[in-house]
Amino acid sequence: MKTIKDFLYDKNDILIALAILVIAALIIVWRMGTIMEYPQTLAEQTGTTETTEDSAIEAEKESSAENSDSEADQTEDGSLWNNGTLTRDVTVTVQGGSATAAVQSLIDARLFESYDEYSDVCNAAGYVPENIKATTFTFEAGSTQTDIAGQVTS
Repeated sequence: MKTIKDFLYDKNDILIALAILVIAALIIVWRMGTIMEYPQTLAEQTGTTETTEDSAIEAEKESSAENSDSEADQTEDGSLWNNGTLTRDVTVTVQGGSATAAVQSLIDARLFESYDEYSDVCNAAGYVPENIKATTFTFEAGSTQTDIAGQVTS
């Protein structure tokens, strides 16, 4: 009997540590599905989701169709820019998902020619191009591309 007591007394710390490891492993295995779904759940709660290339192309086509309709309503004489400033107020809904998809909304509204132009304007002004916000913006007449880049990244 004394041998068993001595063994338990000497190895007590190791046995408790092993018991804790086994319990932790069982809990992780039991909740593995929930753990693996957490990034998607977090993305849905914060409103950001990862966009695949196919869904981005579809969203771009839908966005282009919507923006071309609204541009036809906004454009009477066809000129949006005059000497580097907007000639009228422009309202744009910037799409979420990725920076590329968000900038595409600005390109569709003819505020920028390409992502590279947007990126160059942001970099020149000290803005981070990837910090573009997904929301609806109204850019006032007289705004420059630098003003627009500052508004969408702040």
